[in-house]
Amino acid sequence: MVDLHRLRILCSVVAAGSLRAAADALQLTPSAVSQHLTALQRETGLTLLEKAGRGVAPTEHGRRLAERGEEALASMARVDRLVRDLRVGHSGSLSIGTFASASQHWLPTVVATLQREFPATNLIIELTDPPVARVRPDIDIRTERQNAPPYAPPGITRVQLARDPFVVILPRDHPRAAQAQIAAADLGDDPWLHEYVGDGEAARIVEDIWRAAGIAPGTIIQSADHHGTIAFVAAGVGVSVMPTLAATELPPSVVAVPLVRPDAERVIVAHVRSAVRQRPIVLRTLELLREKGVGGAADTGTGPLTGDLTA
Repeated sequence: MVDLHRLRILCSVVAAGSLRAAADALQLTPSAVSQHLTALQRETGLTLLEKAGRGVAPTEHGRRLAERGEEALASMARVDRLVRDLRVGHSGSLSIGTFASASQHWLPTVVATLQREFPATNLIIELTDPPVARVRPDIDIRTERQNAPPYAPPGITRVQLARDPFVVILPRDHPRAAQAQIAAADLGDDPWLHEYVGDGEAARIVEDIWRAAGIAPGTIIQSADHHGTIAFVAAGVGVSVMPTLAATELPPSVVAVPLVRPDAERVIVAHVRSAVRQRPIVLRTLELLREKGVGGAADTGTGPLTGDLTA
């Protein structure tokens, strides 16, 4: 049997990109990491790492083992969680992964309802945006780009919850603040605030907006999150676009105006582990989340649930 501790080290090296970074994350020395990986290669009979410049890189075997290893470690984490739940008298647990604005505006009342209706279940809320390789929640609330082909990995049921259109947020004294809608091209000369880092879905949507409008904002100010972005807009620093759900609570000095040309939105979905999809608490959670999507800020209609939850 593969040693789980060594498997965890391999997964960390593949995720971190180097022995030293993995050693720092695991609070081990680089030599200890190297020794464990050498032992793992010996016990599996596989070459898992190869030299790459001054460091190492995973082989194809190493990448595949790390991918399956993440699944195994996630399963073991659920077993450990079950043991803890049983020890303290809980009948089970439900883990929910989420992104920031859903955590702020949807989950507090959803969790309060679940606590009343399923008091013996331990609820665990985890931020999974950007995705965390080792985290496999029972229900993972995620976003997709509009018109992207529906996708869910093996063992996951995809459930569509809402469509969340993007809006322009700008200072109330901005010349276009009183308009019923704003085209992105009309803001090409304004300084833009961009809250999204890396290549996440929201960052790609914003870049799609710029391309579709034929603009290349000359002044882009990077903010940490939508709360910071809203604060900078309130101070008159610039303008921005964000999903309606993120712009739910604005100060009096900031307005949100529907974005047109292009129309942009994100799709909010839940990835549900197929192994738990028939649990009453899972079905109830999805019902509550969909009610939030239809009746809350992300309100453009969702159609039927995607994914068979009753099979």
